[in-house]
Amino acid sequence: MIKSRIASIFVLAWAAACWPQTATGNVVLFYSAGKPQVEFAVGEIRAALTAHQKSAAICDLGALALRREPLKLVLASSVKESRRVAVALGLEPRVPNTNPQAYSIRRHDQAGRITYAVLASDAVGAMYGGLDIADAVRLGTLPSVRAGDHAPFIANRGIKFNIPLDARTPSYSDAGDSAQQNIPEVWDIGFWHEILDELARQRYNVLSLWNLHPFPSMAKVPEYPDGALEDVKRTTEKFDSSYDLTGRDMVRPALLAHMETVKKMTIEQKIAFWREVMDYAHDRGIDIYLFTWNIFVWGADGKDGISSAQDNPVTINYFRKSIRATLLTYPRLAGIGITAGENMQNLKGDLSNEKWLWDTYGKAIEDVKKIQPERFIRLIHRAHQANMREIVTEWKQTSALFDLSYKYSVAHMYSLTNPPFAKRDLVDMPPGMRTWMTVRNDDIYSFRWGDPEFARAYPRGMPGPNVLAGF
Repeated sequence: MIKSRIASIFVLAWAAACWPQTATGNVVLFYSAGKPQVEFAVGEIRAALTAHQKSAAICDLGALALRREPLKLVLASSVKESRRVAVALGLEPRVPNTNPQAYSIRRHDQAGRITYAVLASDAVGAMYGGLDIADAVRLGTLPSVRAGDHAPFIANRGIKFNIPLDARTPSYSDAGDSAQQNIPEVWDIGFWHEILDELARQRYNVLSLWNLHPFPSMAKVPEYPDGALEDVKRTTEKFDSSYDLTGRDMVRPALLAHMETVKKMTIEQKIAFWREVMDYAHDRGIDIYLFTWNIFVWGADGKDGISSAQDNPVTINYFRKSIRATLLTYPRLAGIGITAGENMQNLKGDLSNEKWLWDTYGKAIEDVKKIQPERFIRLIHRAHQANMREIVTEWKQTSALFDLSYKYSVAHMYSLTNPPFAKRDLVDMPPGMRTWMTVRNDDIYSFRWGDPEFARAYPRGMPGPNVLAGF
């Protein structure tokens, strides 16, 4: 009698954890709360169910064996949870793939009661599996979902975003009306919630933000306090087609003479803003990287003796301190991408392009690693306008995870599914070094990409995992 009462209390306790209590019990969704990536997938599943006029009871995983509704959806986001679910369903009590992002889907049918279980070893894998379930519900194909093991064909799948932070700190192609109109958009947190949610839905897990010289708009450098820019500004000056395509005259005096403030912000508020963006990205399984071209000093030019001259020791020190401050300011920043081109003067000896990059970006990373030895920092060095032998020589001392980046189809991703350039140019890449493929879509101005056969074949034509870090 005592055992019976204890069992009843246990059932009631877990029943109280299920929300809402539905008389019909269309679907019961089981997961452990508290992991934002899983919570996002749960929200997507519930939205898909609602669109089909189905209700969903939300329950903790501990109640899995106690509910008897005709349809259960289960998300397990750790090895321990996945084993517990497998045992409860009478499945093999192991996780088929424990790699990051991987997941398995299992279907269990007992007396007409069907359970779809996502078994993952981490929250991101559970999110992707949950999004698969949400897609199936949305498309009405859930009955045809079968057991399967899933792992990414390409580990890192990213977006290249030329980000117009401010008319004073432009990106590469901001000398135009569209960039100026988009400046206030990138300082709107709602924009980032929308785009990061959509990237997660499309299984992207990297967002790279590209700017000629982002530091004055994003960081406060103690050694250069006058460098931080207050407020967000754009220009009202009319543009023409006379701007240099290398970014070297992106900020003209006429532009600075016709500025308007689109948002009042202190540098502290800007930092809080970007921390929130990076936290939200993390909650969607997305790493953020900051990419630069060199040497550009927009927003800091002329302050404290700073210039774009490659042999200016003030500029070298300023960059080192700025990159150090940026990495320390943003613990969620996954890494930095660099370019040895556009505005470097190709000096020789101790002031060569690669030595300059090492003395600025490289040494800044080493500074941060001394302060935060457990910090994961990836440096992605673009092969664009660079020499492979010099890269290898100068960067062999870095403690960062070091990758290359290569223009995979040059600028024409809509041409061939197996472009020959990477196979030709990356043959001398050192063992252990991998590369990211920058997939440029300049042809979008002329063509509209809509062939699913081509879209499927393109990533599968990329080099194998021993070479490929991502795209």
